Amino acid sequence: MSSLIFSCQPNPSSYISHIEGYWEIVSVAKNQEKIKEFKISASVDYFKINSDLSGYRKKVTPRFDGAFQIFKDQSNFKLTIEANKLWINYLNNEKPYREEIRRANKASLILANKDGFIYTYKPYEPLIFDEWASGITTNRKLMIYWNHL
Repeated sequence: MSSLIFSCQPNPSSYISHIEGYWEIVSVAKNQEKIKEFKISASVDYFKINSDLSGYRKKVTPRFDGAFQIFKDQSNFKLTIEANKLWINYLNNEKPYREEIRRANKASLILANKDGFIYTYKPYEPLIFDEWASGITTNRKLMIYWNHL
């Protein structure tokens, strides 16, 4: 009698289509303990992925007018799959640096580095102010819309 073994491990190439975009940090953990949780963050990480799996990561700061303040510095990288893991290999450091992409989907992005730190991100959502409401709707963060109608 033969048996089939099914792996529950996802295919890391399925993560690639979810990486590009604006991501807000939620928490940092090490040794299965949360070191820091972020209620709100002043900056957001933007990831751009090209068809050849090269790309860059850049810090941006949302502004009240809905635009982003974009910093000149960016980290160029190349995505690779090795041993059924997806890696971001940063190219502009004198010393090679890489992070494992442990998960990337519509709801979260999880990165881990060689020092054991695990960074959890959520998709960036702007904050919406409604001047006719008694408060601020909290389903969106940092981008401001004024509803004057």
